[in-house]
Amino acid sequence: MEASAAPIPVMPARPAEPLPTREFFKAVASNSLTACDEELFNELIVPRRYLWQRVFFVSDPEGIRRVFLDNVGNYPRYRHIRRLFQAGLGTGTLGTEGELWARHRRISAPSLDPRAIAPDVPAMIALAEDLVGQLDEVDGDGIVDVEAVIGIVLIALWNQVVTAGDPEAEPMLRGLSKYPRKPRFVDFTPLGQLIDPFRPANQRRQKVAAFDDLLFRLIDERISDDYPGPHDLVWRLIHLSDRKTGDHLSREEVRDEAASVIAGGVSPTIRALTWIWYLLALHPEAEARLHAELDTVLQGKPPTPVQLPLLPYTRRVIDETMRLYPPIPGIIREAAAEDTVCGYHIPPRSVMAIMPWVVHRHRKLWDDPDCFDPDRFTPERSTGRSRFAYVPFAAGPRICVGASFAMTQMLAVMAVLARRYRFRLVPEHPVRPVGRISLHPFGGLKMRVEPR
Repeated sequence: MEASAAPIPVMPARPAEPLPTREFFKAVASNSLTACDEELFNELIVPRRYLWQRVFFVSDPEGIRRVFLDNVGNYPRYRHIRRLFQAGLGTGTLGTEGELWARHRRISAPSLDPRAIAPDVPAMIALAEDLVGQLDEVDGDGIVDVEAVIGIVLIALWNQVVTAGDPEAEPMLRGLSKYPRKPRFVDFTPLGQLIDPFRPANQRRQKVAAFDDLLFRLIDERISDDYPGPHDLVWRLIHLSDRKTGDHLSREEVRDEAASVIAGGVSPTIRALTWIWYLLALHPEAEARLHAELDTVLQGKPPTPVQLPLLPYTRRVIDETMRLYPPIPGIIREAAAEDTVCGYHIPPRSVMAIMPWVVHRHRKLWDDPDCFDPDRFTPERSTGRSRFAYVPFAAGPRICVGASFAMTQMLAVMAVLARRYRFRLVPEHPVRPVGRISLHPFGGLKMRVEPR
């Protein structure tokens, strides 16, 4: 079937014209996807003004490269959104900039690189096999909330890496995966900073602080010279040193960075993996190709770590899912000083809105951009495409620290689930994508599970 003849995956209606300022901010606060008008998908750079604020919507890969890589120091994360994270995460990389951010990043990045997580992959696969096996016992009509199922599995997999599977830590991972709350209009303005101190016990700090006893217990156990356990993420954050200075994170900084890694990594992985089953159900030819690949490589057995790289079509399905439904639909930066981006003069304090939801569906960057076509990620069709046209995990020095880990998780869970089950759409449960900090299906994703 030609991509242009395939069913179009669900998306919100696009305004034909730019929304007025008040309506724009209302849309951003409730579902940012509904604020993206037609012009954004046709023009590579779109300058706008909302009240006092200059905003540049940047979809040009060269402009994205300028912001994310070539002049990255001039484009910190938007201060008002960064404040939402900083309130609870302190010195963690989600809430900081400058040298403090760089020092944490130099220490945290190796803690999640492929070599660090390799010892955990067999345990993650075994956990996934055990947990998804519970789908054999679904009663009645077989309808499950796929988002909830994926959440249970991925929380367990993240817990294996973060704490070596400490069962007391799973509620903490669930709580931090929902941090922070969705932004409101006031959070995009200086008023948010004035209002925060008057909220009871500063609600955002309180939400993370509820896990401090557990976090510090995990840290103190691993600081001890006679700690007998495995070298999990918490252990690595304690013992890894800054390659530039040789310094280690303090006890409090380990707490902040562990919370930051969890808050920044768990939810986007859950969201990305959830949308895969919707797209496969909508495209039976792609589902059949995926099953054929898994059957050939796995031979009816659970996957092994060495088999995950042998699943190229499975990987393409993941890539195409994150193109259509990027885990983080919008990435906001702010110009510290004036600059020029793709010929546009950028005044200081301008907001640079790089929207993967828009970039990945832009008519000047992709053929049939609203259609599901995993083969657009074959080596042949990817040749010549700028790597800054596809930014599900951002790019440059601030690329998601857990990007490689997330891909390993998704490949493992896909192989485990699709080897054993199919998921079918339920007409009485419509699917509606909602963009906030992450992109999720409103009310979950209800589907009927069928054993293969």
